[in-house]
Amino acid sequence: MQNFDELKNMWQQAGSGNELPDAAAVLAKVEAVRKKMIRKNILLVIMLAFTFAFITWIGFHYDFELQSTRIGIVITLVAIVTGMLFSTKLARLLLKQNDPTLSNSEYLQQMIAFRNSLRLIQTKGITFYFILLTTGLILYMYEFASRNLTFGISVYSITLGWIAFNWFYLRKRAALKQEKEISAQIAALEGLNNNLKKD
Repeated sequence: MQNFDELKNMWQQAGSGNELPDAAAVLAKVEAVRKKMIRKNILLVIMLAFTFAFITWIGFHYDFELQSTRIGIVITLVAIVTGMLFSTKLARLLLKQNDPTLSNSEYLQQMIAFRNSLRLIQTKGITFYFILLTTGLILYMYEFASRNLTFGISVYSITLGWIAFNWFYLRKRAALKQEKEISAQIAALEGLNNNLKKD
């Protein structure tokens, strides 16, 4: 951000004391959260890439009897690629904010664009991902689950239970935490900019 230091200096000169928060602390927090989100998205892409490679290896290494197993593998791989695309898009949006030529308002607009993309992915994107992943796993496991009724019921129960736990608890918790973090940073920067305009 081109004017980070200028903004910090102007902000500290604008008020004499307690009514204004420390600009350096606000800007440092914004940058720390941005870097943390970049690392998280890049790590997720790497983990999904390894998972993709492993499932692809399984698909080529084993000779499955049922076509549903291969279809399940393909659908699961499509779900993984979808997840990688979502995380890559978010990481790219965050990396764009590292451009030193950005003005303060452009930086703020990019953060708002990131939050809007994040909301879209957390609603429609993740829903699509979970539908694909669940369908792929159900089809993949059918060949093994159909050989023994007790084993099949156990495997499907555990898998669907884990997916439900992720969908209803972990997904919502992560979405709320991310929304809270990014909204707090946007509000802090908006506060800085608004107070500077008044002065």
